[in-house]
Amino acid sequence: MNIIAWCTCALVGLLLCGNVQAAERKGIAAVGLSRLSGASAGNLAAAVKDSGCRQFEFTFMPFFNPGNPFNNVDTLLAIPNVGKIETICLSWRDEEAMNDDWEIVLATLGKRAGEVNRHLNGIRHKVEKIVLVPMLEDQWTQARWLEAVHIIAGQLDSGDRIFFRRSVNSGSDMPPTTIVARLKNGTSHTFTSTRLEAHRLDHGGNAQVISNDGRLVFQDARMFGRYETKAALDDGAGESRSLADWTAEANATAKVSLLWRPGYNLFTRAYADSRITYQKPDEPLEKRADSDSDPAVNAFEREVLKSFLQ
Repeated sequence: MNIIAWCTCALVGLLLCGNVQAAERKGIAAVGLSRLSGASAGNLAAAVKDSGCRQFEFTFMPFFNPGNPFNNVDTLLAIPNVGKIETICLSWRDEEAMNDDWEIVLATLGKRAGEVNRHLNGIRHKVEKIVLVPMLEDQWTQARWLEAVHIIAGQLDSGDRIFFRRSVNSGSDMPPTTIVARLKNGTSHTFTSTRLEAHRLDHGGNAQVISNDGRLVFQDARMFGRYETKAALDDGAGESRSLADWTAEANATAKVSLLWRPGYNLFTRAYADSRITYQKPDEPLEKRADSDSDPAVNAFEREVLKSFLQ
């Protein structure tokens, strides 16, 4: 084979190596991570390890568990031979405190940012990036989102490896590429590569990060004698897509794809013969507690995540 033919084949091989390349742009939206049991966190870690991916992102909202907000994080950070991106949502839109007067919202974010800062000082050397999201699915104006960013930055000892991201449901307003803010010690730091995350079932739009949050990506292939259908999630957003279909699109895009699953977020799982269904709990997610039965991250969920990350 001559050198031109070899180079052409090598280039084609690189372009067709979708799973390998896409594995560097995938992760999990385990919003309820800090309330999962140790066994569930272990299954998440095992899925990542067994997938063979070289980098993954895990997104969570620590303050669902205010008594131990960073519970289970060490389990994911201990996975060997894989780069980690840790994404922290400091709040979410349905919280009572986040729907109070703006001054109270900022005060709450500032207090939580202080706890996040202490956590970051201990794990910064274990991750490639740390992404801070002021609110999961915020409905703020751009000016208010930026004000929240400045409040959070003002509690940080260092801007090293820190990036900010805006999370929306279906909006398209891009945040500024760079943000100059004052850190805790008063020094100025420029945060770069600020990104937009949108929650949708396709990978279109302006956002560089896509999560199916609230929209079911279901596993219709039978595993361990169980399977899901497009109607498996009660009280969801009403949209669904098969895991195989969503994964194929994730592999073909340059965007980051974060897989949201009911089992990672403490929805109640039930079984009708071999079919799995999920029900959103009546009580707030911050009051839920995982068990080693249901809604645990079990062997089924482990295989779902593994197949997505491969």
